[in-house]
Amino acid sequence: MKISVIDLGYNSLKLVNYDVRIDNNFSAFSQHSILARLGEGLDETGFLKDDAIIRTVKALKLLQQTVKFESVAQVLPVATSAVREAGNKDQFLALVSGETGVDFKVLSDREEALYSFAGSHTATNVPAGLFFDLGGGTLEMVIAEKSRVRRVFSTPLGGLRLTDQYADGNGRFSKKNYAKMSERILQLLPDRSELPQLGRLGLVGAGGTVRAIARYHQMIVDYPLDKLHNYSMDLNSVELIHRTFRKMSPKQIGNIPVIGEDRAKSIVAGSLVLQLMMRKLKIPNLVVSTHGLRDGVLSAFLKDPAAYEKGSVDSILPRLTSDKPAALSLTSSRIIKAFASRELLNQREQFILMRALEEAQRLPLYDPETLFYIIANRDSILTHSDQLLLSLSLVRIRGLRGADWLYAKYKDMLEKDAKNIIKRISSMITLIEILEKTGSDLQATLNAHQIRLRISSGTQDFPSALFKSTLKDFENAFKLKAQFSLTPATSPRLGPEIHSVEKS
Repeated sequence: MKISVIDLGYNSLKLVNYDVRIDNNFSAFSQHSILARLGEGLDETGFLKDDAIIRTVKALKLLQQTVKFESVAQVLPVATSAVREAGNKDQFLALVSGETGVDFKVLSDREEALYSFAGSHTATNVPAGLFFDLGGGTLEMVIAEKSRVRRVFSTPLGGLRLTDQYADGNGRFSKKNYAKMSERILQLLPDRSELPQLGRLGLVGAGGTVRAIARYHQMIVDYPLDKLHNYSMDLNSVELIHRTFRKMSPKQIGNIPVIGEDRAKSIVAGSLVLQLMMRKLKIPNLVVSTHGLRDGVLSAFLKDPAAYEKGSVDSILPRLTSDKPAALSLTSSRIIKAFASRELLNQREQFILMRALEEAQRLPLYDPETLFYIIANRDSILTHSDQLLLSLSLVRIRGLRGADWLYAKYKDMLEKDAKNIIKRISSMITLIEILEKTGSDLQATLNAHQIRLRISSGTQDFPSALFKSTLKDFENAFKLKAQFSLTPATSPRLGPEIHSVEKS
């Protein structure tokens, strides 16, 4: 089923078309954005301007044609700060409904913050952090720990709004107005003392300004991976980029391919917000999320349409952001737990392995090299380096064992022991796949230098020759000598176990 989300913001009108599967998991298959600038001049009068309304209606009609062309079953239109704050909100909504037939759901500032948090939280792996969405009109912030929301902040610190307030007619900032803007941003941002005491906080950012800054950073450092989601930047990098933009005119910024004319006007103010937020809250690194408000809106609608329509975001949120374990089989879970208990796999390797097994269940039938790029570029909660390890592990078991050139291309993003990690993960995947496909059980006896594996055969003939070949790879990866024996399944199936034997 196809569902579209239309997001009418302060600066732009966005449409995302999603393919929703029967289990309610979804993925975006097309995205469209039009710079309607609906909120332009809103702070001066408190009302949406006529020319901004005309631009927005025209853009909306264009997006409607896209929706119709895609044969979308359901459209979820939401509006945020510009419409929410406008004195002529009701007149605008009535006009849009009459002209286009689109009835926007106007989100409160809390709804906007929480839906954006839901979209980012489920797409990243930050247990405790500040999740924010930097838009054209507002900055929405959520402090959360393990999916539990602790505080919600909403401030009028959007990039376009600040630009309209403090820039001159050419989009440049005088020293005096720049200082005023900086003072205003620091005044409205929360202090670290206002945040819950959660220890080390991660920072996860969504929104067009954050994405543009990240793309620019990737360009200047010649980043080898064509992937934005979960990209990480430190405070020094953000400050350097802001200083660079501060010296340039909007026209010069617009000529940068990864920024473009649409973002050029507001990115100086937006990058300043980001820099001052990181500095004031003493959070040294930023993780970029390409998932946010629109994903959160769709998730809420799919989870509970009635509650979504009523605006009961707080009742839906726990079900949207609850931590879910990877969908692994019982055999996989037991084997991983057994090997981890004897420190054959560390916590990080276990996490990558679980994700790799989950990914392996839905791999398309392509050649290994193509598979690598499909997997590596797919959005994941893993860091980029961990996703590279996952991708290289999966293609290794699909026949790309000798592709040293592929490893060499990305080795600067990986640690020194990466090749051994890849071998350990890929050998575990192969071992688990053989056991699962044959319905076999595993028992193992382990000491410091040797592992004895006893296989209880299952419902299918056990591929002994193939398994012996797998064991050679396993020995090399784990630096253990392995002995293998196959026995008929005569006892109740208890699952894989590892017994440690101390050396005399």
